[in-house]
Amino acid sequence: MNHRNRVVVFLLVFVITALGLAACGGAATPTAAPPADTASGGLQPDAEKVLNMYVAYGGPDIIAQKFEQATGIKVELLTMSSGEVLTRLQAEKANPQTDVWFGGGSDAFIQAKEEGLTQPYLSPNAANVDPAFLDADGYWTGVSLVVVGLLVNDDRLVDKNLPLPKAWADLADPVYKDELIASNPTTSGTAYTTVSGVLQIMGEEKGWDYLDKLYANIPYLEKSGSGPAQKALTGEFAIGIVPDPHNSPLANPDANLTDVFPSDGVLAWPSPVAIVAGAKHPNNSKIFVDWALSPEGQKVLMEASPRVPVTDVETIAGVPSLQELNLVAYDYRMWGAERDRVIEEFGKRYPQYQ
Repeated sequence: MNHRNRVVVFLLVFVITALGLAACGGAATPTAAPPADTASGGLQPDAEKVLNMYVAYGGPDIIAQKFEQATGIKVELLTMSSGEVLTRLQAEKANPQTDVWFGGGSDAFIQAKEEGLTQPYLSPNAANVDPAFLDADGYWTGVSLVVVGLLVNDDRLVDKNLPLPKAWADLADPVYKDELIASNPTTSGTAYTTVSGVLQIMGEEKGWDYLDKLYANIPYLEKSGSGPAQKALTGEFAIGIVPDPHNSPLANPDANLTDVFPSDGVLAWPSPVAIVAGAKHPNNSKIFVDWALSPEGQKVLMEASPRVPVTDVETIAGVPSLQELNLVAYDYRMWGAERDRVIEEFGKRYPQYQ
């Protein structure tokens, strides 16, 4: 599916979702911002030029420094996982202690919206973001993509006389037995996206048949998505299924590594930003969202954590652009709701990983 067709598909999904919410009266009216001619969208900062932020994103100090240089707003941040942010926001709902939640899994942001922990804001710069990567009501907006791909250790591949895999279908070949490493979908977002994404690409019957062959090649599973990248980097395995496979060659330029984005469908999910309900610095929060989605902010985000941007900004060396990837129209909302069922089936089929 080309980029234009993907956008059409996503627009249909969001129109249907929006109509359903309107019928139920479920969505709040988002704050409208004036047309943006600067990174800050023309908004005036709050009297106190401070922004409190919970962060689940790489390189937050770089991002905070560059944002302060651009706007004069000082960022006070705490880093933690998405789950930890969600727990904190739940505990602090009556008296929020932060303004912005930056980075993490989109599933956690969806839950936060449902629980009334975030507030809507449609940044004018969100017009440059594919509707697939933001909440239609403005409760969160993706700032970058976490992309699932393959990290190949070229030396081990040559030593084992193995062909370079180019697609998901290739990994079902028994030639890769015990040379493929992945993470566990019960604990890893990367792995769950891989399993559910395959089911979406191939359909459930054919998808599970394929996964049977895939997991026959994987001797054990790592707990987190970062584990397979480390195993491929050190040459313990020829191939790892990893998040953002381009990051390892960038961080290890002397290593013989190849990043592969499957030609039969690249799976990805957005890493969002959201304004917390009851934020004490509302304008500063909006200015940050505007800046993060501006060309300037998107470049800073790539420098801090080299992920695929959600806009068409020119990427830094080694980071693929949106247009280069054969992105699957992955329905992370639906598969989030189906997670328990999919994980249960996974456990039944592959008890060796329990």
